[in-house]
Parts: sequence; structure tokens; C-alpha cells
Amino acid sequence: MLELCSVSFSYDGTRPVLKDLSLKVRRGERVVVLGHNGSGKSTLVKILGALQFPTQGTCFVSGRDVREVPFRELRRQVGLVFQDPENQIVAAVVEDDVAFAPENQGLPPEEIQDRVGWALERVGMQHKRNALVSALSGGEKQRVALAGALAARGECLILDEPSAMLDPEGRLEVEKVLRELHRSGTTLVQVTHQLEHLEDADRILVLDGGHPAWEGRTEDFWPLAGGMGFDLPPLRRLARRLGLSAGAAGVDEIASEIAARLAEHAGDLPFPAEAVEDAPRQPENLIEVRDLSFQFNAPDGPWALRDIDVDIPRGGWLSIVGRTGSGKSTLVQHLNGLYKIQTGKIYIEGEPLPQKGEALHALRRRVGLVFQCPEDQLFSPTVEEELAFAPKNAGLSGEDLKRAVLDALDRVGLGRDFLPRNPLALSGGERRLAAIASVLAAGPECLVLDEPLAGLDAAYRRRVLALLAELRDEGRTLITITHDWDMALEFSDRVLVMQEGRSLAQGTPREVLPSLMAALSPDALPEILRLSSMLRRRFPFIPLTWDAEELISWVWRSEEGAQG
Repeated sequence: MLELCSVSFSYDGTRPVLKDLSLKVRRGERVVVLGHNGSGKSTLVKILGALQFPTQGTCFVSGRDVREVPFRELRRQVGLVFQDPENQIVAAVVEDDVAFAPENQGLPPEEIQDRVGWALERVGMQHKRNALVSALSGGEKQRVALAGALAARGECLILDEPSAMLDPEGRLEVEKVLRELHRSGTTLVQVTHQLEHLEDADRILVLDGGHPAWEGRTEDFWPLAGGMGFDLPPLRRLARRLGLSAGAAGVDEIASEIAARLAEHAGDLPFPAEAVEDAPRQPENLIEVRDLSFQFNAPDGPWALRDIDVDIPRGGWLSIVGRTGSGKSTLVQHLNGLYKIQTGKIYIEGEPLPQKGEALHALRRRVGLVFQCPEDQLFSPTVEEELAFAPKNAGLSGEDLKRAVLDALDRVGLGRDFLPRNPLALSGGERRLAAIASVLAAGPECLVLDEPLAGLDAAYRRRVLALLAELRDEGRTLITITHDWDMALEFSDRVLVMQEGRSLAQGTPREVLPSLMAALSPDALPEILRLSSMLRRRFPFIPLTWDAEELISWVWRSEEGAQG
């Protein structure tokens, strides 16, 4: 179906992004492409989709050089889903955008409507069919982009991080769609950093510096993953640490095997007491939100927020979680005045949040915001100028300005060689790091980050989590919107759970667990949490936990106690 022969590519003619890459994708095959940030994955997508032509070498689709295939014919065969949905959404209304491809194929109106309905149903967006795209969340836009590609019904679908901005339920829905397409014979090439859903791949390709570093079957990838710089999913890490059988890969199989081991000592198990957490100190609040409601296109538009009350302690880390479209981004964009308050109150240090004038400018120096899509805030021709913009406007110059730029660059883990590069020419993960650095350079007291881990590889993810922990330890206040359970439950001090524009629960990670478990389907819960919940039904001393290391420790302690 797709073939690359000795393909090389460079955007600027000097720095190669792909180097002598050859690849064959057979018709009906599902190939997953992995690699660290900047390894050339998104460029590979553009080459395979004929959005870029190779600097050297040739790309073939169905045996024909893509340079010789008319663009309209090519689009009938190969569909694309970009990393950033804004790059492919072309219409103002959801239905019109999804209909764009079949309309351009010249299909009858009845078939177009059928395809639109089918595609929206597959991605869970039928209820938003007549909604304005501008009123959608980032995750909802990602679903619309996928629906548009599905409506074209091409023979091949190439996807660049199709679920990076989606909540856990959304990821499961997208994975279900991809499995159905694969079974129906559609050829799939999928770029991802998420290793939880590799089992259905026919083949995995790992890129490193534009080269193929490894290629093979999924079962052969796992023993080598750590050596190539990938973090094993928590469930696989737990299975390996406990020495479980190689066939134990899912939650049900692993729960059965652990239960069988513990049952051997059922009469001797010591039922150790669960650890009791000390009551956390109650710091003063930096920000307080009271009865906040917000409506898009008031008075007739949809409500994005309803009666929100939130306390944000000074020097703490609050993670905001919830399904795509639950109002998370709308809430945080009130905190530095991007959205004006319609109903309710917001206080910072006990004073009403400024809404205009110099006081609003001063607020934005104190409360820095990193958007969900980094492209929305990157505008300078070089990374150096991007990072210098905010501190320069705050009055820094000379060596102080240079130090602020370099410190911010170092803290996010980007090298000095990034300074002269165009931020919009970076990979998706690198753009996100540049956006974080541009806000850090201004030294805000409070840092608000919307999906800071989306699109990051394992190494950059660890670096950002460590950086945020350092900032919290320095006394900065952190607010993160995330679909990453590790960030929300392991790193945060407090968690706010949102549902349909309302606050469902807030408290410490352990305090909100019951609300999370009630709000999500079992399959969307963190795998370790599901596992511990299943084990507790038979062994009540096993803690309800999301932490693989904690669960491993309890299993070992239980076995050692029984043997002792």
C-alpha cells in the first residue's frame, strides 16, 4: 500500500530530519510508529501523506510515485489526522467540517449525510453535530478531525497522535474505532507516545534521529523497550517486578495470577494495617473561585461552567481532571483574565481578580498560562526571541535577560542549539517545551499548564514532571489540566474532578478516588487502580491504589508475612 525507498528530508536544506529511510506498509496492515521527540515521526506522516515530497528518494502509494498521483485521487486513498486538529479543521460548524471530504469526492447528498452521521457516532460527537467548532475543547476538536478523516473512507489512514488530547474514555473510543477499521481491512499507520494500546499492531517501527532504530512485532518490542528509552506501562512494570508469567498482560489475567499466589497462604495472611496519611497542612489560598458560571455566545449558547467553587492553596499543586469538554480549559482561562467573569467571583490573595487595565497586565505577570496547543502562543521567529519576549516586557535587559532565557531553556531540558531555531518548525513535543519555557522565563508566581505532558516522550515527560515538582518545592503555585493519571494522582497535592461544567469533587488524590471511580467506566480507570480494586474484593487488606510500587510492596509484604 505504502512504500518509502531511501527517503531523506530536510526542512532547511542543512539539518536532515529523515535519513535514508526505507519502509513498506502492506495493505490492511497496522503499523505503529514510536520515537522520541524530534525523531522525525510527524515528518514521516507528511511524507506518507504526500504533504511533503522527499528531498531524496521516492514515496509510493499503491505502486505509484506520489508525485504522479493527482492530489484528489490521492486523498481518496489516504486520509490524514494531524497532531494539531486546528491544522485540518476548515469549517465553522462540526457537521460541515466532517462533510468536507465526501463533498469534495462528489458524493450524493444522502450518502454525505450518512457518512457524517456514521463518523460522528464513531467518535462520540453526534450530540455536537450542529455545534460551532470555536466552542469546542481541544479534545473535542481532535475527535472532529478524526471524524472528518473517517468520513472520507480511504483505503489507508495515517494518524499523528490521534488521542494525545483525549480523556481516558475518549482514548478507549478511538482505539475501538481503529480496531474496527483494522478488522475491516483499512491500512493504518499510527504515530504515538502511548504504549498502552500496542497489542493490536501488526508491526512497530521505532525512529531515532530520522533513522529506523528497530522494527518488529509487538511481543518482541517489550523486552527491549527500556533499553530504547521507553517507559513500560505501569501494569507491565508490575507484572515484570512480581515475576508473573509472560502471558499475563491484561488486568484480569494479572489479578487472577496474583490472587492465586496470595490464596496459597490464605489462612496465614497477616492482614497488615493500611498506612494512615497524616492530615495535610492547610495553607492559605492564593486563588478562590466562587459560584463561577460561564456561557459561550450568551445568552443562547451552551453553558461551559456552572456554579464552580474552587480553593487553590498557595504553593500547592492542583490538577484538574475530567472528560473532554467538561470545562477545564474554560475555568483556567478565567484565572489570568483571558475570559471575563460573567457570573460569580474570583479572588487572588483575597482581592477581586482584575478584569482590565494595568492591574490585569500585572495579574498576567503573576499568573502564567501555557495553552493546550503551544502554537497558540508561539509567534517569534526564533526560540531565543520567544523566551525573551515576556521578561523583556517586564523590564529585564542585558545579562539579566540572557540569564532568564537560558535558565528557562535549561529547566525544560532543551539544549542551547534550540535558541536560533524557529519554534513553529520544532516537533510537537519540542514546541510544548518551548511554550513552557517562554512562560517560565517571566518568573510567574502561579503557573497554569493545560495538558503539559501531551505529545512528550518518556524522557521529556520525566523532565517536565521533575521540573514542576521543583517549582512547587520552590513555593510556586501550580495548576495543571491533565488526562495523565500519574501526574494527577501521584504528583499533585489536590485534584479537582469536573463533569459537564460542574465541580464533581475536590480534595487530596485519595479523597477524590470514589468520585473518579463513579464518574468513569471501569476500563477508563488507571490499570493499577482497577487491579487493586479487583484484589480488594478477595483480600481486603490490599490498599485501593493507583501506584504500582505501592501495590507491589503490599503483595511482597503479604507473602513474606505469611511465610514468616
